[in-house]
Amino acid sequence: MVLVLGVVNYFLFFDHNEAPVDPTALAAAEVAPVNVTDGALGEGQHGDAPEVDDFGEPVGRTVSGKIARGQTVLRALKAEGIDSQTALPLVNAMGEVFDFKKAQVGDAFTARVNDEGQVTRFDYQQSPLDVYEVELDEAGTYHAKKRKVPTRIDIAHLGCAIKSTLYESLSRCGEGAQLAGMVIDLFAWDVDFFQDVREGDELRVMVEKISVDGRFLKYGKVLAAEYKGKFGQHRIIGYRDPDGNEGYFTADGRSVRKDFLKSPMKYTRVSSSGGLRKALKSAGPATYTAQTDTPVWAVGAGTVVFSGDSGSQGKTVTIRHENGYTSTYSHLGAISRGVQVGSFVSQKTILGKVGKDKGEDSAELVFSLRKNGRLMDPMKTRFTEGDPVAPEHKAHFDHEVEQILQDLQATPVIGVLERRS
Repeated sequence: MVLVLGVVNYFLFFDHNEAPVDPTALAAAEVAPVNVTDGALGEGQHGDAPEVDDFGEPVGRTVSGKIARGQTVLRALKAEGIDSQTALPLVNAMGEVFDFKKAQVGDAFTARVNDEGQVTRFDYQQSPLDVYEVELDEAGTYHAKKRKVPTRIDIAHLGCAIKSTLYESLSRCGEGAQLAGMVIDLFAWDVDFFQDVREGDELRVMVEKISVDGRFLKYGKVLAAEYKGKFGQHRIIGYRDPDGNEGYFTADGRSVRKDFLKSPMKYTRVSSSGGLRKALKSAGPATYTAQTDTPVWAVGAGTVVFSGDSGSQGKTVTIRHENGYTSTYSHLGAISRGVQVGSFVSQKTILGKVGKDKGEDSAELVFSLRKNGRLMDPMKTRFTEGDPVAPEHKAHFDHEVEQILQDLQATPVIGVLERRS
């Protein structure tokens, strides 16, 4: 009889396909906060520990989600069971510190809802550094603020020998594509990375690295950089004077900026893989051969006087600059939206992309720079520079530069056959 009762009890209480569920554990799982974007909401991202009642049961619930394509914040909250009438007051409060027109797909949010269905806390994260929170006070009023996320800034000293492209070389030396883009922007007035770069050239950089919770987030300012190649040596120093003015200068205090860039082609990871050659004909404009979709940027600031199809030259943009200069960019595969006749464009504005004409084997850009109608060679022309370091701050600048140049010179260079993770 005892054996029979034991067998019956086993089948009634223990023999199930799933293990018994602990109601307390289930309730706790429903309100457990969800970390988003590498935990950047940080410790205490939903306030203190969730409220519990006299019996230790969680009060209310916590929901988390991300903004999907075509969603507004109100629609995203509604998808998580929070109706618009409930969500609108907190969204209005947050609007004082964040413009929801700038909301992006993938932005993460977490909301704590009490037993009455009211949102008591709302966290919204657009990036590890852009975190916002809204809390409900005892009077029933929402208060929003941008959270101060603690960051750490370290100064990295990098030396890297160029093997093929700048992007590939910096990757081999353990750095990211963002740094390559920053270096290209700094040297754009002096170096044409399509044709000046040679294997064995050396790049040295002092740059800020910003991290959150011990994890690298992004690069900060480039403090100094040096490019040493077959064509010569260029050094760029970031300097902030005692009056708060800052910019980039050469080692002797001249401005790095000039009226015109050295090349109309923006060197990118995509374009660099194709290898670009430039042939300057004495009787005509320069012809650049590049990868399709390589960005083309304005070599100088000015007003667009032509934008459209010019017949045999295909899609063309012409810009009128100061002092009688004009620049023309032809055979474009596409012209950027907004580059229209009469519009003002800044230096480095993307005008369009290189395209391939029918019957052509490669994509080409035909570029010309003229002064008062006469063709100029941007490689050989000396253009006007920006303002140098103010005379009253030159002694201070020289003192700052001395140590920076010593640090640059002491930075070891990773060779072309070396690789660093």
